[in-house]
Amino acid sequence: MPKRSAQSQIERYARKIRKIEDNEKRRRRILSPLDSSSDDEGNEDPGRTLGNNNEAITGSTPAVAQTLGQDEELESADNAIPNEDLAGPSNQEETDGSAVPDLDPELLSALGESTSDTPDYGENIHDNLSRLWLPLLKKGMPKENKDKLLNEYVIPDNCRLLQAPNLNAEISAAVPDMVRNRDKTLKATQQELGSGITAINRAIDLLLKSDNKVQAMKHLSNGCRLLCDSHYTATQNRIKLVAPSLDKSFLHMISESERDDSLFGSTLSEKIKAAKAIEKQGLSIKKPAKPQKPTAPQAGSRSTFNQG
Repeated sequence: MPKRSAQSQIERYARKIRKIEDNEKRRRRILSPLDSSSDDEGNEDPGRTLGNNNEAITGSTPAVAQTLGQDEELESADNAIPNEDLAGPSNQEETDGSAVPDLDPELLSALGESTSDTPDYGENIHDNLSRLWLPLLKKGMPKENKDKLLNEYVIPDNCRLLQAPNLNAEISAAVPDMVRNRDKTLKATQQELGSGITAINRAIDLLLKSDNKVQAMKHLSNGCRLLCDSHYTATQNRIKLVAPSLDKSFLHMISESERDDSLFGSTLSEKIKAAKAIEKQGLSIKKPAKPQKPTAPQAGSRSTFNQG
């Protein structure tokens, strides 16, 4: 509803004025007989006349107040409706602006999958299996058991590339000893990977040719053992790669640490704080060394020097 125009407001106020004037005329007509009677009866109590006048005035006042009250209510109602009309579109625009449209599935597919900082893990394996592999991943396999499995699962003749390749003699003679030793360690790890893959293929070949699930399960278990030990060896190689860059005072903590989600364990910071606290306490209770006084020359040697 549009706002009230200036002309309509003027007309409305004019009507209000006319109503007030009519009420005033009615009040005067009521008061005029009282004034004439007061002239005829001059000895009448003036307080009574004043009381009648007050009653007349009071009687006319509610009518005027009621008229003004009704007009104010109409005015407030007229002003409220346009405000609601004006507020409606703005609220609607805010709602429309805050709503984010969904992207088309094809566009989402073109953008690709989101990457997460935390690693995503899959479904749990059987508890008996996890109890077999976790100790191997933390401490590795005993040397006797590993050598036995490596001798049992020799690389098949028709898949020779599973064998770890040897370093060429020409390259071996040209590189330093440190590089040759490093390559020797990596070759052993690679050979263990090849043996683990061979064990798994033994199980697959057995399932394809027969129904001996027990023997196939044994090959699969041995293959997983070799792979877990190879995983452990890779962890140790990473530790050896980082250790030379660290302070020697912290090497004992690294050697005693056990890996989890972190290479040196998630409690490494606590161990470092504890080691620093112990070192600080040790220095506080250590007896300070007394400064050595310079030795004074002997009297006999000085006199001998002067005589010469």
